[in-house]
Amino acid sequence: MNALPPLLFLALSATLPAAGALAAGALAAEAWPTPNPDNAQVTELGRYRISYASALEPIEINRIHIWVAQVMDADGNPVEGAAISITGGMPDHDHGLPTAPRATAYLGEGRYLIEGMKFHMGGAWEVVLNVKSGTGDDALSIPLDL
Repeated sequence: MNALPPLLFLALSATLPAAGALAAGALAAEAWPTPNPDNAQVTELGRYRISYASALEPIEINRIHIWVAQVMDADGNPVEGAAISITGGMPDHDHGLPTAPRATAYLGEGRYLIEGMKFHMGGAWEVVLNVKSGTGDDALSIPLDL
């Protein structure tokens, strides 16, 4: 078996992962859930209106999945460049989420990709989306009964 010349190997190893990421991104974009802005909820301090959609409808237990959250300001304008963190858990059981979901990409039009969502048992859950932007800090608590 012939080995690749070192420079050709380096060139291929530098370009193939990028090509794979582009292909994966293209496939993922087709599967992203679409939040319905008509179902937006107002955050605690009224700074934002957030709608969200799960890739799993209905949400299943013990399946890691993605959400897309659409963040609009109080006037209905998309919020770009926000820092979004996700917390939550089961208040009745006094434990948090079994994973550490995080916003991994800005998709445009105020939409943010959230990866790593998982619920490991049925019952009452709470997911909190914390938003920080030039408009200020605010949070939305989302109750879920799974």
